[in-house]
Amino acid sequence: METKKTLISIIVPVYNTEKYIERCLDSVMKQDYPNFEVILVNDGSTDESGIIIQKYKEMYENISYIKQENKGVGAARNAGIKVAKGDYISFVDSDDLIMEDYCSHLLSIIGDADIAVAGREKYIDNVYDKSKTPSQVITVSGMEALKFQMIGKYNTRPAWGKLYKRNIVEDVSFVEDCIFEEVRYSAETFLKAEKVIFANKDLYSYRIRPNSIMTSNEQKRVKELAIALIYVYKILVEDGRYCECKREFEMWLAHTIIQNTQIYCEQAVDTKVFKKYVGELVKLYYKGSI
Repeated sequence: METKKTLISIIVPVYNTEKYIERCLDSVMKQDYPNFEVILVNDGSTDESGIIIQKYKEMYENISYIKQENKGVGAARNAGIKVAKGDYISFVDSDDLIMEDYCSHLLSIIGDADIAVAGREKYIDNVYDKSKTPSQVITVSGMEALKFQMIGKYNTRPAWGKLYKRNIVEDVSFVEDCIFEEVRYSAETFLKAEKVIFANKDLYSYRIRPNSIMTSNEQKRVKELAIALIYVYKILVEDGRYCECKREFEMWLAHTIIQNTQIYCEQAVDTKVFKKYVGELVKLYYKGSI
Protein backbone atom coordinates (compact mmCIF):
# COMPACT_ATOMS: atom_id res chain seq x y z
CA MET A 1 0.00 0.00 0.00
CA GLU A 2 1.34 3.41 -0.98
CA THR A 3 1.70 6.04 1.74
CA LYS A 4 2.34 9.76 1.89
CA LYS A 5 6.05 8.91 2.08
CA THR A 6 6.00 7.67 -1.51
CA LEU A 7 7.88 10.21 -3.64
CA ILE A 8 6.54 11.29 -7.03
CA SER A 9 8.79 13.04 -9.54
CA ILE A 10 6.98 15.41 -11.91
CA ILE A 11 9.08 16.29 -14.96
CA VAL A 12 8.13 19.44 -16.90
CA PRO A 13 10.00 20.18 -20.16
CA VAL A 14 9.88 23.89 -21.01
CA TYR A 15 10.40 25.62 -24.33
CA ASN A 16 9.13 29.16 -25.00
CA THR A 17 5.90 28.89 -23.00
CA GLU A 18 6.11 32.18 -21.11
CA LYS A 19 2.39 32.78 -21.71
CA TYR A 20 1.34 29.52 -20.08
CA ILE A 21 4.00 28.24 -17.70
CA GLU A 22 2.86 30.14 -14.60
CA ARG A 23 -0.63 28.63 -14.75
CA CYS A 24 0.93 25.23 -15.33
CA LEU A 25 3.28 25.51 -12.36
CA ASP A 26 0.55 26.91 -10.12
CA SER A 27 -1.54 23.82 -10.86
CA VAL A 28 1.42 21.54 -10.16
CA MET A 29 2.38 23.21 -6.88
CA LYS A 30 -1.22 23.10 -5.58
CA GLN A 31 -1.23 19.30 -5.38
CA ASP A 32 -3.03 17.96 -2.32
CA TYR A 33 -0.43 15.18 -2.13
CA PRO A 34 2.56 16.41 -0.08
CA ASN A 35 5.52 14.31 -1.18
CA PHE A 36 6.52 15.25 -4.71
CA GLU A 37 9.42 16.90 -6.49
CA VAL A 38 9.23 19.00 -9.64
CA ILE A 39 12.02 18.92 -12.21
CA LEU A 40 11.86 21.82 -14.67
CA VAL A 41 13.99 21.35 -17.77
CA ASN A 42 14.52 24.54 -19.77
CA ASP A 43 15.16 23.31 -23.30
CA GLY A 44 16.93 26.43 -24.58
CA SER A 45 13.99 28.83 -24.31
CA THR A 46 14.55 32.23 -25.93
CA ASP A 47 11.61 33.99 -24.24
CA GLU A 48 11.03 34.79 -20.54
CA SER A 49 10.42 31.15 -19.55
CA GLY A 50 13.80 30.88 -17.83
CA ILE A 51 13.12 33.92 -15.64
CA ILE A 52 9.75 32.48 -14.61
CA ILE A 53 11.31 29.10 -13.81
CA GLN A 54 13.96 30.75 -11.64
CA LYS A 55 11.27 32.65 -9.75
CA TYR A 56 9.39 29.44 -8.94
CA LYS A 57 12.59 27.64 -7.98
CA GLU A 58 13.28 30.34 -5.39
CA MET A 59 9.71 30.05 -4.08
CA TYR A 60 9.61 26.26 -3.61
CA GLU A 61 12.23 23.94 -2.12
CA ASN A 62 10.97 20.90 -4.04
CA ILE A 63 11.68 22.41 -7.47
CA SER A 64 14.88 21.53 -9.37
CA TYR A 65 15.98 23.48 -12.43
CA ILE A 66 17.95 22.06 -15.36
CA LYS A 67 19.16 24.25 -18.24
CA GLN A 68 20.19 22.80 -21.58
CA GLU A 69 20.57 23.90 -25.18
CA ASN A 70 17.58 23.26 -27.40
CA LYS A 71 17.44 19.52 -28.11
CA GLY A 72 13.69 18.89 -28.16
CA VAL A 73 11.10 17.70 -25.66
CA GLY A 74 12.35 14.11 -25.73
CA ALA A 75 15.86 15.14 -24.67
CA ALA A 76 14.40 17.39 -21.96
CA ARG A 77 12.37 14.52 -20.51
CA ASN A 78 15.41 12.24 -20.63
CA ALA A 79 17.40 14.83 -18.68
CA GLY A 80 14.65 14.97 -16.06
CA ILE A 81 14.50 11.19 -15.69
CA LYS A 82 18.26 11.04 -15.04
CA VAL A 83 18.00 13.18 -11.90
CA ALA A 84 14.54 12.08 -10.70
CA LYS A 85 14.51 10.56 -7.22
CA GLY A 86 10.88 9.45 -7.15
CA ASP A 87 9.35 6.01 -6.75
CA TYR A 88 6.99 7.14 -9.51
CA ILE A 89 7.55 9.39 -12.53
CA SER A 90 5.04 11.65 -14.27
CA PHE A 91 5.34 14.08 -17.19
CA VAL A 92 3.45 17.37 -17.50
CA ASP A 93 3.80 19.72 -20.49
CA SER A 94 4.46 23.35 -19.60
CA ASP A 95 1.36 24.71 -21.33
CA ASP A 96 -1.01 22.21 -19.70
CA LEU A 97 -2.71 21.98 -16.30
CA ILE A 98 -3.25 19.22 -13.76
CA MET A 99 -6.00 18.99 -11.16
CA GLU A 100 -5.06 19.37 -7.49
CA ASP A 101 -5.72 15.66 -6.85
CA TYR A 102 -3.76 14.48 -9.90
CA CYS A 103 -0.99 12.84 -7.87
CA SER A 104 -3.11 11.63 -4.97
CA HIS A 105 -5.80 10.09 -7.16
CA LEU A 106 -3.42 8.26 -9.49
CA LEU A 107 -1.41 7.01 -6.52
CA SER A 108 -4.58 5.81 -4.79
CA ILE A 109 -5.64 3.63 -7.73
CA ILE A 110 -2.34 2.33 -9.08
CA GLY A 111 -1.98 -0.52 -6.58
CA ASP A 112 0.08 -3.29 -8.19
CA ALA A 113 -0.28 -1.80 -11.68
CA ASP A 114 2.79 -0.44 -13.44
CA ILE A 115 1.15 2.60 -15.05
CA ALA A 116 -1.87 4.67 -14.01
CA VAL A 117 -3.45 6.71 -16.82
CA ALA A 118 -5.30 9.93 -16.02
CA GLY A 119 -8.52 10.96 -17.67
CA ARG A 120 -7.90 14.07 -19.71
CA GLU A 121 -9.72 16.97 -21.23
CA LYS A 122 -8.40 19.05 -24.09
CA TYR A 123 -9.23 22.65 -24.68
CA ILE A 124 -8.88 25.35 -27.29
CA ASP A 125 -9.88 28.84 -26.20
CA ASN A 126 -11.66 27.36 -23.15
CA VAL A 127 -13.73 24.92 -25.24
CA TYR A 128 -13.36 21.55 -23.52
CA ASP A 129 -13.58 17.99 -24.83
CA LYS A 130 -13.61 15.10 -22.32
CA SER A 131 -13.65 12.25 -24.82
CA LYS A 132 -10.50 10.57 -23.46
CA THR A 133 -11.89 9.59 -20.05
CA PRO A 134 -13.52 6.19 -19.39
CA SER A 135 -16.80 6.04 -17.46
CA GLN A 136 -15.34 3.65 -14.89
CA VAL A 137 -11.92 2.57 -13.63
CA ILE A 138 -10.46 0.02 -16.05
CA THR A 139 -7.57 -2.38 -15.44
CA VAL A 140 -5.96 -4.09 -18.43
CA SER A 141 -2.73 -5.80 -19.43
CA GLY A 142 0.09 -3.81 -20.98
CA MET A 143 -0.74 -5.34 -24.36
CA GLU A 144 -4.39 -4.29 -24.10
CA ALA A 145 -3.24 -0.76 -23.25
CA LEU A 146 -1.03 -0.83 -26.34
CA LYS A 147 -4.05 -1.85 -28.42
CA PHE A 148 -5.91 1.13 -26.96
CA GLN A 149 -3.01 3.32 -28.10
CA MET A 150 -3.21 1.93 -31.62
CA ILE A 151 -6.91 2.72 -31.97
CA GLY A 152 -6.66 6.06 -30.14
CA LYS A 153 -8.70 5.01 -27.12
CA TYR A 154 -8.46 6.96 -23.87
CA ASN A 155 -5.34 8.94 -22.97
CA THR A 156 -2.87 6.35 -24.22
CA ARG A 157 -0.79 8.04 -26.91
CA PRO A 158 0.91 10.90 -25.01
CA ALA A 159 3.60 10.36 -22.38
CA TRP A 160 2.03 13.01 -20.15
CA GLY A 161 -0.95 12.38 -17.91
CA LYS A 162 0.39 9.10 -16.55
CA LEU A 163 2.00 7.83 -13.37
CA TYR A 164 4.79 5.36 -14.13
CA LYS A 165 6.46 3.05 -11.65
CA ARG A 166 10.13 3.90 -11.75
CA ASN A 167 11.27 0.52 -13.08
CA ILE A 168 9.04 0.96 -16.15
CA VAL A 169 10.86 4.10 -17.35
CA GLU A 170 14.41 3.33 -16.23
CA ASP A 171 15.43 1.48 -19.39
CA VAL A 172 13.24 3.36 -21.88
CA SER A 173 14.42 6.65 -23.38
CA PHE A 174 12.67 9.24 -25.51
CA VAL A 175 13.93 9.63 -29.06
CA GLU A 176 15.48 13.08 -29.34
CA ASP A 177 14.54 15.75 -31.89
CA CYS A 178 11.42 13.89 -33.01
CA ILE A 179 7.82 15.09 -33.09
CA PHE A 180 6.35 11.66 -32.40
CA GLU A 181 8.74 10.56 -29.67
CA GLU A 182 5.70 9.78 -27.50
CA VAL A 183 4.37 7.18 -29.94
CA ARG A 184 7.46 5.05 -29.44
CA TYR A 185 7.71 5.79 -25.73
CA SER A 186 4.13 4.85 -24.91
CA ALA A 187 4.38 1.67 -26.97
CA GLU A 188 7.60 0.59 -25.26
CA THR A 189 6.36 1.32 -21.74
CA PHE A 190 3.05 -0.48 -22.34
CA LEU A 191 4.96 -3.51 -23.66
CA LYS A 192 7.08 -3.47 -20.52
CA ALA A 193 4.07 -3.15 -18.19
CA GLU A 194 2.23 -6.15 -16.77
CA LYS A 195 -0.81 -4.13 -15.73
CA VAL A 196 -2.19 -0.68 -16.59
CA ILE A 197 -5.05 1.08 -14.80
CA PHE A 198 -7.19 3.90 -16.22
CA ALA A 199 -8.75 6.55 -13.98
CA ASN A 200 -12.36 7.51 -14.63
CA LYS A 201 -11.74 11.11 -13.66
CA ASP A 202 -10.48 14.14 -15.58
CA LEU A 203 -7.15 14.92 -13.95
CA TYR A 204 -5.19 16.49 -16.83
CA SER A 205 -6.07 19.46 -19.06
CA TYR A 206 -4.31 19.42 -22.42
CA ARG A 207 -4.03 22.76 -24.21
CA ILE A 208 -4.00 22.82 -28.01
CA ARG A 209 -2.11 25.82 -29.34
CA PRO A 210 -2.50 26.73 -33.03
CA ASN A 211 1.26 27.32 -33.40
CA SER A 212 2.46 24.38 -31.32
CA ILE A 213 4.87 21.72 -32.60
CA MET A 214 2.06 19.22 -32.99
CA THR A 215 -0.09 21.55 -35.11
CA SER A 216 2.60 22.77 -37.52
CA ASN A 217 5.03 21.45 -40.13
CA GLU A 218 2.84 18.83 -41.79
CA GLN A 219 5.72 17.54 -43.89
CA LYS A 220 7.74 16.62 -40.82
CA ARG A 221 4.66 15.08 -39.21
CA VAL A 222 4.06 12.77 -42.17
CA LYS A 223 7.69 11.65 -42.20
CA GLU A 224 8.18 11.13 -38.48
CA LEU A 225 4.84 9.43 -37.79
CA ALA A 226 5.69 6.90 -40.50
CA ILE A 227 9.10 6.30 -38.91
CA ALA A 228 7.49 5.90 -35.47
CA LEU A 229 4.92 3.35 -36.67
CA ILE A 230 7.59 1.33 -38.48
CA TYR A 231 9.63 1.33 -35.26
CA VAL A 232 6.67 0.04 -33.23
CA TYR A 233 6.09 -2.69 -35.81
CA LYS A 234 9.73 -3.79 -35.58
CA ILE A 235 9.79 -4.05 -31.78
CA LEU A 236 6.54 -6.03 -31.84
CA VAL A 237 7.99 -8.46 -34.35
CA GLU A 238 11.28 -8.72 -32.44
CA ASP A 239 9.38 -9.49 -29.22
CA GLY A 240 7.26 -12.05 -31.03
CA ARG A 241 4.07 -10.20 -30.05
CA TYR A 242 2.87 -8.74 -33.33
CA CYS A 243 0.18 -11.40 -33.76
CA GLU A 244 -1.40 -10.30 -30.45
CA CYS A 245 -2.24 -6.86 -31.84
CA LYS A 246 -2.15 -7.36 -35.62
CA ARG A 247 -5.73 -6.18 -36.19
CA GLU A 248 -5.34 -3.00 -34.13
CA PHE A 249 -1.97 -2.16 -35.69
CA GLU A 250 -3.42 -2.53 -39.19
CA MET A 251 -6.26 -0.18 -38.19
CA TRP A 252 -3.66 2.33 -36.99
CA LEU A 253 -1.74 2.02 -40.25
CA ALA A 254 -4.87 2.41 -42.38
CA HIS A 255 -6.01 5.49 -40.45
CA THR A 256 -2.54 7.07 -40.75
CA ILE A 257 -2.35 6.38 -44.50
CA ILE A 258 -5.76 7.98 -45.07
CA GLN A 259 -4.92 10.96 -42.86
CA ASN A 260 -1.59 11.59 -44.58
CA THR A 261 -3.17 11.24 -48.01
CA GLN A 262 -5.64 13.95 -47.04
CA ILE A 263 -2.76 16.19 -45.95
CA TYR A 264 -1.04 15.55 -49.29
CA CYS A 265 -4.20 16.41 -51.23
CA GLU A 266 -4.31 19.71 -49.37
CA GLN A 267 -0.82 20.36 -50.82
CA ALA A 268 0.85 20.51 -47.41
CA VAL A 269 3.41 17.80 -48.21
CA ASP A 270 6.08 17.47 -50.90
CA THR A 271 5.37 14.67 -53.41
CA LYS A 272 8.71 12.95 -52.78
CA VAL A 273 8.16 12.91 -49.02
CA PHE A 274 4.62 11.59 -49.46
CA LYS A 275 5.63 8.80 -51.83
CA LYS A 276 8.57 7.69 -49.69
CA TYR A 277 7.03 7.63 -46.23
CA VAL A 278 3.37 6.95 -46.94
CA GLY A 279 4.54 4.41 -49.52
CA GLU A 280 6.46 2.61 -46.77
CA LEU A 281 3.32 2.47 -44.62
CA VAL A 282 1.31 1.02 -47.52
CA LYS A 283 3.98 -1.67 -48.01
CA LEU A 284 3.92 -2.42 -44.29
CA TYR A 285 0.12 -2.66 -44.30
CA TYR A 286 0.11 -5.28 -47.04
CA LYS A 287 3.10 -7.07 -45.52
CA GLY A 288 1.30 -7.35 -42.19
CA SER A 289 -1.93 -8.45 -43.84
CA ILE A 290 -0.39 -11.51 -45.49
